Amino acid sequence: MSKKYLMVIANYPDERQEFFEKYMSPRNKEYAKLHNYEYLEFKDNLSLVRDNPTWWKFTVVKDLINSGELKENDIITHLDADMCVVKPEHDLMTKKSFSYVIDSGNTHCMGCYSMRINDWSNNAIDMILDDARYDNIGGDDYSGNKSPNNLLVETFPKKIRLVFLL
Repeated sequence: MSKKYLMVIANYPDERQEFFEKYMSPRNKEYAKLHNYEYLEFKDNLSLVRDNPTWWKFTVVKDLINSGELKENDIITHLDADMCVVKPEHDLMTKKSFSYVIDSGNTHCMGCYSMRINDWSNNAIDMILDDARYDNIGGDDYSGNKSPNNLLVETFPKKIRLVFLL
C-alpha cells in the first residue's frame, strides 16, 4: 500500500530556526496528521549541494528512494520551511506524477511540490541532479544562482501539471 509523506527541510543558521521550531513545525505536523501524511523533518547533518540548500529538495528525496523508505506509488509533498499552509483543509497531494506551484509573481516556485514515485518522477529527479546538465544550464534564477527550477522547466515544459495553492 502506498504512503503519503510531507517533507520539510529546516536547517537555518540563525533565528529563523527558532521561529520554525516554535511556529512552523507544529503547524506542519498538524497538517500532516489531518491528511494522513507521515511527517519527515530534516534539520541536521545536511551537507550543501552545489553551494545551495535548494538542492536538498531533490537530493533528500533521491536518498529516501535509494534507501527504500520511499517506494513505488508513494507520494512525497515538499514544503519550504518558510511556507505556511493557510487553508489546511486542502490536501496538496498530486494526482499526477508531479505538481508544483506558480507563485503570485508568475514564476515557477519549487518551494512546494508533490511527486508520485514512479519511473517518470525517478527520471525527473535524475535529470535535475545530473551534473552534466547542471553544468550546461541555460539560465539563472532570480538570485543569480543555478536552480532546480531551470533544469525542470527546460526539461519538461509541456509535461508538468502546474497547480496553485488556495
